[in-house]
Amino acid sequence: MGSVGDDRAEIADRIARLAHAQDSRDWDGVGASFVPDAVYVHPSGRLEGVDQIVDRTRNALQVLDASQHLIGSISVTVDGDTATSTAYFQAQHVREGTPDGDLYAIAGTYADAWVRTPDGWRIESRTQTYNWRSGNRDVVAR
Repeated sequence: MGSVGDDRAEIADRIARLAHAQDSRDWDGVGASFVPDAVYVHPSGRLEGVDQIVDRTRNALQVLDASQHLIGSISVTVDGDTATSTAYFQAQHVREGTPDGDLYAIAGTYADAWVRTPDGWRIESRTQTYNWRSGNRDVVAR
């Protein structure tokens, strides 16, 4: 087991790696960020289990030409083998040729609960909130 500083750094890195996995359409990488029975609460509902989380992520992003999830202002608190984190995000979504505009942006917060596993830190639960949205919502319509 490393120091609290090492744990905080690993968790911040895992948050960034999840964003990269989403944008590169690495669905295995998305799934590897969560424990099997993870819960993901978002403004439109609740997902239970890594399969639901990966399926929703895939369905939301695969219709796009591009996405970019920018992560910042990460705060991590470690307590032994559990931790919590809060991170801001700005997510840009692009679908070329969408009537009324190709871009839709969402900004908000990820509040995560973490657990240390034999494979490193994994998300046990994520709550996503939106602070603002801008652009053409039809870009993300399925």
